[in-house]
Amino acid sequence: MNIFIPSPKFLLLSVFLSVSYYISGQNKLESSCGTVTTPESLEYINSIKPQIKKHEQEFTTYKSSKSNSHKIVNSIPIKAHIIRSSNGTGGLNISDLNDTIDNLNDIYADAYMEFFLCDGINYIDDDAFCHFKKGNESDLKATNYTTGLINIYFTDYLENASEESICGYSNNVGRNDDIIVMKNSCATNNSSLSHELGHFFSLVHTHGPDNSKMTSELVDGSNCDTDGDGICDTPADPMLSSNNINNFCEFTGIETDANGHTFNPDTGNMMSYSRKPCRNHFTDQQLARMYAFYQTTKNYLACPSFNANFIADTNVTCEETLTVNFKNNCSNITNWQWDIDSDGVIDYTNQNPSHTYNAGIYDVTLTVSNKSKTIKKTFSKFIKVGTKINPLQESFDDFEIAGDHGWTTIDASKNGYNWYSNTGQTITNGTGPLNDNKSNNNIGKYIYAEASGAKLGDVAEFISPCINITTSNTELEFSYHMFGKNIGALHVDIKTDSGYINDIIPALYGNQQANQNDPFLKQTVNLSSYENQTIKIRFRAVRGAGWDGDIAIDDILIKSYEEKEQTISNTIANIKTYPNPITSNSLYIKTTNTKDIIKYQISNLFGQVFLSGTLTEKPIDVSDLASGTYFLTLTNKNSRIVKKIVK
Repeated sequence: MNIFIPSPKFLLLSVFLSVSYYISGQNKLESSCGTVTTPESLEYINSIKPQIKKHEQEFTTYKSSKSNSHKIVNSIPIKAHIIRSSNGTGGLNISDLNDTIDNLNDIYADAYMEFFLCDGINYIDDDAFCHFKKGNESDLKATNYTTGLINIYFTDYLENASEESICGYSNNVGRNDDIIVMKNSCATNNSSLSHELGHFFSLVHTHGPDNSKMTSELVDGSNCDTDGDGICDTPADPMLSSNNINNFCEFTGIETDANGHTFNPDTGNMMSYSRKPCRNHFTDQQLARMYAFYQTTKNYLACPSFNANFIADTNVTCEETLTVNFKNNCSNITNWQWDIDSDGVIDYTNQNPSHTYNAGIYDVTLTVSNKSKTIKKTFSKFIKVGTKINPLQESFDDFEIAGDHGWTTIDASKNGYNWYSNTGQTITNGTGPLNDNKSNNNIGKYIYAEASGAKLGDVAEFISPCINITTSNTELEFSYHMFGKNIGALHVDIKTDSGYINDIIPALYGNQQANQNDPFLKQTVNLSSYENQTIKIRFRAVRGAGWDGDIAIDDILIKSYEEKEQTISNTIANIKTYPNPITSNSLYIKTTNTKDIIKYQISNLFGQVFLSGTLTEKPIDVSDLASGTYFLTLTNKNSRIVKKIVK
């Protein structure tokens, strides 16, 4: 229970507020929050719940560790846009802005976040924006928006589409727009901006996503994870307001839930509609949720001129040790502190250190400073050393997130397009599979690229651990599901010691299933040319033109065919290819067992397939092949037969 003890200043303020509310009408609400939690935003949050859960557990570990307790681990940049009159007068006072940011940092310290101004203040001198209506963001952003920062716009007056006064609002759908708009008088009240940042980091109102009706969350907490705000340490909230909260921040309502139990809400919760002077804290689970959402979705935020970002020449190896060379390129930094395994101990203080890791998975934290400020950022599970498996047989059923068990997910475009683990139907209707590859009971898991919240052409990578190819006649097998009106493409690449070889099979474009309930399709890839090598497999999804373009994969298997050497030799001896070298645009294949041979593939030495099809008595058209050495792969009912040809 939260006990509120009012100070003398608060009592004086309360008397003033009481008179004000009486004069203006006891049923009139304070200026409210203008953020609307849309079905789209809820779908996005639900789609990344496995990732959020993983980082919430990480947050709990930080919280319980004495060495990390109450330490800021992520510094987040703000671009402040102060709107003034066309003649340059008015606008939010700079000292008030600094006090507001200090207040934010006091409140968000327990979420391991702090905020700082990036590259000064942008003044927008335009009378047209001093009285701003929600929905006109495109006009405001046209020349006053900085990518990669939280853009906060401060204006004299703010209203919603119904011309009602509101305190502020924020975007809470993934990475579409990093904006918050605030009314000046609300920005300095010590709770409204913290409230809107809560929305920005995925929180919904404690009374739930719908501001127009009573919450369905029960007082006994039995449905706390699905109803209300979906967080269980925030009590059920019947929608607080100045009508049911008195000047001492006490709940005076008599509302009951569906079971007849009287509500007992937290009147001090930052995400409630309680009186603004009463709101002063987040719960532990709210803090964990915001931390997890930042790590999952917003960790790209960085100030161009002063940041704790770095590059590394390598961060993953199949070997048992790895030497990593780190480099921070920011020119406005005078001091560096590197915690290369995030154990709370500073390991290096030079700008570009090198460190040799032993087998394991490591976080890396960098703290940078100059004469005016210090910021910090933690890169979770950045270093992976010695993650090797052999053989590969992965159903994903025990994956909490797509990045488990040595697999790596990369949002290559940094726009929110990534791979996730899932059970049952994907979060977006009308696209993706209804279940995993083998089950129909919503138990099995698969991995999929969620198209919602991303942009056309965005790329998401899903990379395997290291795999040893120990025998010839080895194949990769995987199942895939690509249903939706705006399916992009799925590419399969292989990484060797020499780098990535893209498109080892022809890329899969567009719809591959006719209906959403169609089963997964199976694809095989010849890996015979990688014998005695250690490789990685990369599934590369390219986002299509719309949200209905989810791409799923499941049941990945590396398998080898055990064949008797004498049988293979005899079979190959019965196969003739001519001309060899090829001197025309046609390749003829002659064998005494033509009826048994079903398919052919022609690939280069790296396994990239250039031609494939069903074998007939007609010659194969090879006019599109460049000069070089190729593998001809023939498949019959019992084995895979390889014969080298030269063009």
